[in-house]
Amino acid sequence: MRIDHDAIFKQLLEEFFVEFLELFVPDALQLLDASTLTFLDKEVFRDLLDPDRREADLVVQARFRDQPTTFIVHLEHQAQEDKVLHQRMFRYFAKFHDRYSVPVYPIALCSYRTPKSLAPDRYAFGFPDFAVLDFRFRVVQLNQLRWRDYLENPNPLATALLTRMQVKPRERRAVKAACLAHLMGLPISTKRRRLLRQFLQVYLPLQPAEESLLQEELADLVPGEPEDVMTQIVDTFERLGAVKIITAALDKRFGPLDATIKAQIALYPFELLEALNLAQFDFASLDDLKTWLDTNPVPPWVDPLGEWDEDEEPSQ
Repeated sequence: MRIDHDAIFKQLLEEFFVEFLELFVPDALQLLDASTLTFLDKEVFRDLLDPDRREADLVVQARFRDQPTTFIVHLEHQAQEDKVLHQRMFRYFAKFHDRYSVPVYPIALCSYRTPKSLAPDRYAFGFPDFAVLDFRFRVVQLNQLRWRDYLENPNPLATALLTRMQVKPRERRAVKAACLAHLMGLPISTKRRRLLRQFLQVYLPLQPAEESLLQEELADLVPGEPEDVMTQIVDTFERLGAVKIITAALDKRFGPLDATIKAQIALYPFELLEALNLAQFDFASLDDLKTWLDTNPVPPWVDPLGEWDEDEEPSQ
């Protein structure tokens, strides 16, 4: 299934727009009155967009602090490298400025893992005798930042966006555990907490074996939490609950299962667990279970984002 990165980021950035500016572009935040923010509907400026783009990500109108005049913040998200980003940012700047006749503050957020080379932050051209244009825009390139520098930041958005920073494959489980534990201590609404937690699930995918270890680590990282709070933390581990239920049922029917059988079931994705749960009612003996397991091996783990180096993955 194709992941719509732009839609995910747009939802996150709309909810945490002020936090984004506070975290990465504090100078822009100081310019505006946050109580006057207006998110312009894409239908208002659809005719200004490039034909290869569905929509600009965020176009926000705000009043200058202690002034009656307004300006626009254009925040463009890049999930993949765009070699003509600088040209497109200028075209958007010119079109928005022409349409609204107000200053435009342009920002590009680059969330891709590779390449690590710096994204352009200017568009300039001219002639030997004089410069015609020198357009600059802000670039927030997450793969240039260290996740450890943002882990304990009180800004809730940092907990989500650090997943797109310099996280090595072998650090994913530790980073995700620390983020989920930190998230529970933030004084934010349930809606916001759920949104950040869902973001972590998408952008820090784990293998089944890693998920199991993560659940154990969370219990240590957040000791003494009420059961309902712990449920919020581990509600993404529905698959692990299914593993426990199915293995318990099989244990009861056929006696204690061999560790090898339990290990295979523990690595099943949710789809195979559902199939096993239905198939078990037709098993007359342990041999029937073994035959079913032999014909349904554990599929290789596939990164849903298609961006992790398989050679660096920990073994299952």
